[in-house]
Amino acid sequence: MITGKAKDCLEVVQGKLLQGKETKMFRGVSINSRTTKNGELFVCIKGENFDGHNFLGEAINKGAAGVLLSDSSMLSEGMIAEESSPFVIQSKNTLRALQDLASYQRSQFPFQVVAITGTNGKSTTKEMIASIMETKYKTLKTEGNLNNHIGLPLTLLARKPEHEVGVLEMGMSAAGEIKRLAEIAKPDIGVITNISAGHLKQLKTVKEVQAAKGELFDSLNEGGTAIINADDPLVLELASPLRVNKITFGIERSADVHASDIQNKGSLGFTFTAKIFNQSVPVNIPQIGFCNIYNALAALAAGHAMGISGQQMSKGLEVYQQIPQRNEQIIYEGITLINDAYNANPQSMREALKTLSGLNTQGKRFLVIGDMLELGPLSQSAHHELGEEIALSNIDNLVTVGPLAALAAESAEANAAKRLQIEKFNTHAQAVNYLQGKVEKGDCLLIKGSRGAKMENIIREFLNT
Repeated sequence: MITGKAKDCLEVVQGKLLQGKETKMFRGVSINSRTTKNGELFVCIKGENFDGHNFLGEAINKGAAGVLLSDSSMLSEGMIAEESSPFVIQSKNTLRALQDLASYQRSQFPFQVVAITGTNGKSTTKEMIASIMETKYKTLKTEGNLNNHIGLPLTLLARKPEHEVGVLEMGMSAAGEIKRLAEIAKPDIGVITNISAGHLKQLKTVKEVQAAKGELFDSLNEGGTAIINADDPLVLELASPLRVNKITFGIERSADVHASDIQNKGSLGFTFTAKIFNQSVPVNIPQIGFCNIYNALAALAAGHAMGISGQQMSKGLEVYQQIPQRNEQIIYEGITLINDAYNANPQSMREALKTLSGLNTQGKRFLVIGDMLELGPLSQSAHHELGEEIALSNIDNLVTVGPLAALAAESAEANAAKRLQIEKFNTHAQAVNYLQGKVEKGDCLLIKGSRGAKMENIIREFLNT
């Protein structure tokens, strides 16, 4: 983790020392007074629903060695009266200061950074890459969903001198955000998993999404490496003008890292042969969802770029830890629940439909979906199109929750054969009540929706009652 003196912090953030000595040491950074440790630097971050300045007293009581703030009026006289009080630095923008500290920390030791973005599969690909890297290198990775303008700096600030590789996820909802994250992290390898409709509340078109994701590739210097999805035309288009090292991955088209002999093992995941340039590597991924083959190929490409052998990479993929709420399987009294509730957009919904359709099940297939949010002008048409695709699938029951998901139900009803049973609900509780009376042993349920739809509540209530 970052260690330094008040003087170092002053120089990095170009701040003003209000109290204390420049020689005082700090070790680590915190933005949460509840978890601040003795000797850390407490940074007062202002968010939409919180202001770190309000918790200065608590952080100081817990032994913060220093405080970085923007509003000095929030600092009461008693907080800085004693000799043992923390040093206090004022900065115009504490968020920018946090990011600058992270960028400083990134440059302190030899360190290779792999950055991942894309519309779908970022977190899973991040975990797969980290698992591969850990077979050879001491690896730092993004924890949970700390992939934004606050989370990424905190990850870098937690870096220790022994860390050789950083695997960092980069999320975004607007233009310029990936560019800023890349300025902080200075990636050596950039991975774009795929590009499709998503985050259209601020980015109005898929082309705008493409440009925003492309900021990662644009950040690479000439010695960097771009990991490119050869089956995604929008990613290929971004990569075309780049003057960096390029490694492609894919299934449908020829690629440097290519999957063949794909075997669907049902609930046990997939096996396939990965052709990585001139070597063939047997791969087993213990997770359902055909899309995870693409995630694994991207991870293999990143591992190859870091000089990891095929055997080591194969081992890394076998033991990677699956993330909750991404095709997570739960077996309950003979019923299979697939928790894919973390988020949703049109492409990930199609992948979920493919996953459920391809599973061998003794009973019926239930697709339980909530609204897809942040689709802007495509919102209604995307739900109608999803309904049409559901109508053509082998799903037995469609259950929707929310007004937008109901549009998918209406479209499915208009296009489906009578065998498809469709129910629309306004609340989670209504859907759970229906499912409890309908689902039987041997059935399979896949639950999915956007983050704001909180479809994981259905799983929790179903299991609890």
